[in-house]
Amino acid sequence: MRDAFDSEVLGYLSGWTGGAGAWARRSASAGTKANSSAGADELLAANRLDITAFGGSDLGVLGEVTSIPVAAGGGAGGITSPLAVLNRMARLMDAANVDTDGRWVVVDPVFKEILMDEDAKLVNRDYGGEGEVRNGRLPGTIRGFRVYTSNNLPYLGTGAGTTASGGSEDNFGVIVAGHDSAVSVADQIAKTESFRSPDTFADIVRGMQLYGRKILRPEALVTANYNAA
Repeated sequence: MRDAFDSEVLGYLSGWTGGAGAWARRSASAGTKANSSAGADELLAANRLDITAFGGSDLGVLGEVTSIPVAAGGGAGGITSPLAVLNRMARLMDAANVDTDGRWVVVDPVFKEILMDEDAKLVNRDYGGEGEVRNGRLPGTIRGFRVYTSNNLPYLGTGAGTTASGGSEDNFGVIVAGHDSAVSVADQIAKTESFRSPDTFADIVRGMQLYGRKILRPEALVTANYNAA
């Protein structure tokens, strides 16, 4: 239940729908768009980062714009580095007058690994000052963002771990950055019940989770399609 909730909300924030193995661009908004300039996915086109945002060329073969080849330090075939991606996300928020307090970014394990390769001090708990990693959050902040790791972000094909120095249109991962004010999410466990398991000497507890989510400030959401270079 936790993963299903996480996947659906992160997909919505990133402009995708579906789930593991079946992700697709969202083609219809969930109700009235907060910004009339936003696309059908309720996001601003300028805040969707791809290879063209870093001086690269779109392969132009499939419908998706080519992903950003990322490598530690921008080397080894990468067009840019993970820190440069975060820098660009922060700059877009700065330009939109998004408050610096309350910013966050959700990355997948591949992006996290490349970030660690760039500088282990960035994500090493010894330097974070918080003493432990909780709820997927890494210690401290990076480029002003609270950093969380999740396996439930959207991806296409074989995901971000697919090596492609020229980027890819069908094998990449998606990360999303935002601000606490960018989206509203409400959920509750509306009903619970327990009963004896018919197969074991134990009790089973089940519940009904109700939730809703809505993008309120698309200028405070930035996504990036990327792959390991």
